[in-house]
Formats: sequence, structure tokens, C-alpha cells
Amino acid sequence: MANMSKQTSNVVWVSLNMMVLFTAILSHEFIMEPLLHAYASRGTGGIQEKDGYLALCIVYAFNAVGCFVAPWLVTRISGKWSMVVGICTLFLYEFAYLFPNRISILSISCIVGIGTTFLWVGQGQYISENVSDNNREKNTSMQWAFFKMSLVFGGLFFLGFFHGASIESLVDNGQVQIFVIFFMILTILASISTCFLPQTNMSQDRAPEPFLRASANFIKQLRQKRILLLSTFFFYTGISRSFWISIYPACIKFTSRLSSNTTTTLALGMVVTGVGQVAGSLAVMASGRRVRKLGEHAFIILALIIHIVLFVMISLSFPNDAPLGHTKGTGPVFDPTVSMTMTMSFLLGFGDAILQTQVYAYIAKYYQKESGSVFSCFRFFAGIASTIMFFVAQFFNLAEHLCILIIGACAAGIAIVLFHQSVNRSYQQKTSVVVVSVMPTARRTAPQNARAIARVEALT
Repeated sequence: MANMSKQTSNVVWVSLNMMVLFTAILSHEFIMEPLLHAYASRGTGGIQEKDGYLALCIVYAFNAVGCFVAPWLVTRISGKWSMVVGICTLFLYEFAYLFPNRISILSISCIVGIGTTFLWVGQGQYISENVSDNNREKNTSMQWAFFKMSLVFGGLFFLGFFHGASIESLVDNGQVQIFVIFFMILTILASISTCFLPQTNMSQDRAPEPFLRASANFIKQLRQKRILLLSTFFFYTGISRSFWISIYPACIKFTSRLSSNTTTTLALGMVVTGVGQVAGSLAVMASGRRVRKLGEHAFIILALIIHIVLFVMISLSFPNDAPLGHTKGTGPVFDPTVSMTMTMSFLLGFGDAILQTQVYAYIAKYYQKESGSVFSCFRFFAGIASTIMFFVAQFFNLAEHLCILIIGACAAGIAIVLFHQSVNRSYQQKTSVVVVSVMPTARRTAPQNARAIARVEALT
């Protein structure tokens, strides 16, 4: 890191920590519904067939609740130590699966939901403190590329670990605990490394806020027009993530016509989704400055169009009951194939990477000083969206999920365009004020003219 700026080296460090951590967490989340479905079919610990969706529903519900506390905690102990607190709760999440029991898994999901809010808001603030106009696209895209390498590593681990076996056979043989222990070790390593992250100057200078004031600032942000526009985009990122991280993988696992061993296909899909995420992040990093000339919303509109086309193709290729359990059905138009499934996995990851990197870029650009509370807004709306998706996943067929996603993508696109129109109008108004109010005149003294020019710089 000798040739890197301090900001970039900090981003690389925290990104590597997240990569190690989420090799465990995303891998677990990717197979949660099929895994608990297998436990339920064998009567383990009172677990029921749809408990994978229910556990995730609880996690994201409490994730949203935690947003009222996270801004206060982040200003009190810094983004770095908020991440450490969040990682510790994720260790409990892994520990619960050593002794699978319905009550313990669902109970710990409540703690994990609040803890992951601390993790994400803390990480978001730390990233935003380490970006500038010169490196915004590079640093936000780079951290997401490192982060999503976790899917690639997790999928490769599962391909080697399963070695042609199914999730059901691993449950029967008691081998699930082996990869759970491995995931716990990764979580401990990520926690230790995060403790040694450098504190930023901005974090050290930021005064801690009282709890009520921090919560009031969060609620105040929710009432702003631009935040409400962004919230539609945030909401869509929540429902789309819920789909590709759990519902779509369940479709792969439960569609028997895909292959004789859909567990291997599921692990391969995880790798390909991760490759798509990394490719999307690199695409943003490589072309960010060029696309900025067209408008920063161009990235988002492109990703939304990709997603809408994909949702239509998925609806035509998978049986409608695929998210709910094992099925021998086929798609309404196409037979599901491994090559088609992997292409869709890649493009889902590619589109999601563009959307998520733009969340960080937008907050870093427009709300850097209020990054903690605005990241809480992001997690709040994304958490509500995921809660809804995982709750209805216990009952909805594939077509109903895809209808929600397509409507959400259209609404997100409209909201982003309106957000940029609002920003442009505000900039034009400030510019007109500057032209009128700061024109030097002969009647002004030199100090008055200097103060006027300073106001120009502040406004622009």
C-alpha cells in the first residue's frame, strides 16, 4: 500500500475485512432456506420448512429497527468500533447453527438484525470518510468488488466441500457443523483485523451526539424530499438483494430439472453471482468519470433495465412454485438449463453491484457530513423492503415476487431521475443568487469583495 493514498489504503483494509467476514455470512445466507428446509424434513430442533425465509425476515425487520440507534452509536464510538460490535453479533449468528434449534435461531436473528445495522452504518460512514471527488468512483467500486469476492470464495468453498454431495446428505452426516466452525473462524479474524483499522481525522473530530438528538436527526432526514426520493431507490435495492441472495438460489436448489444434483448448481451459481458483482464494480470503476458526463443516474438506469429484462426471463424459465419447495415442473416458455441459470446469476450480480456502488457514491457526494444518519436511512428502507420480501416468500410464487421487483425497478428509476432534477434546480438557483449577490462593485471595499467571493465558493 506504499503508493496508495491514506484514504485508499483505509478503503482496501476495511474492504478486505468485509471480504473475509462475508465469505462466511453471505455463504450462509445463500443456502439458508435450503439448509433449514433439509433440517425441517428430518424433524431437527422443531425447525419448519419456511424458517429460512422467516429467520431472514426477522433479521431485516430488526435491521430496520436498529436504524434508530445506529446514528447515535456511530457518533459515540466511531464507524470503526460500530463495525466491531456488529461483527460480534454475527459470531452469535454462526454459533446458533452448531446446535440447530428453531427457538435459538429465530431469537438470535433479532440480535443479529440490530448488530448488522451497526456494521453497515459504521462501514458506510468509514467509507464515506475516506473518499473525495478525486477517488469517489474508484474507492466505492473497489470496496464493493473486494466485498463481493466473498461470494466467489464462498461458492468455491462449497463446491469443494459438497464434492457432489447434497445439502440433505450433509445434514444426515452431521457435516454442516464443519463449515459452520470454519465460518466462525473467519468471523473472528475479521473482528480482530477491524480492531486495528486506522481512525480517520473526520471521525476523531466528530463530536458525539446525544441519543435523542441523533435519533431526531435520523427522523429529520426521513422527512426531506430528496431523501424520500432516494428512499424509493433504497427500497428497491432491498427487495432486489433479497431476491438474488435467497429467493433465486432457492429456485435453483428446488428445481429438479436443472440437474441431478442441484446443490452443486447452487454453489456454482454463488460463484457466478460473485463474478458478476466484481465485474459490475470494475465496470463502474473503469467508466465512472465518462458516465458522469452523461449524468450519474445513467449507471442506475442501466442496471434497472438489466434487472427488468432478467426478471422477465426468469419468469419464463422457472416453474412458478420453485421458491416454495422441490418441484419437477418447468418454465412456462423455456426449460431451465444450467447455462441459462448461470447467465442470469451473473447479470443479477452485475446489476446489483452497479446499484450498490452508487448508493455509497451518492451518500459520499451529497451527504458526507451526515453520512451516518443517511446510511441509517438507507439501511432502514432496505431493511423494510427485505423484511417484506422474506415474509411474503413463505407464501408467494415466483410470478408474484417478480411483479413486485419489476414495479419496484420502475419506481426506483423514476425516483432517481426526479432526485437529479431536484439537485440541478437547486444548483441553478444557487448559481443565480451568486451572480446577483457577489458581483464586485466600485462601492465595495476590498474586504467586502473578498467576503463575497468566499460566499461564491461556499455555495458552489
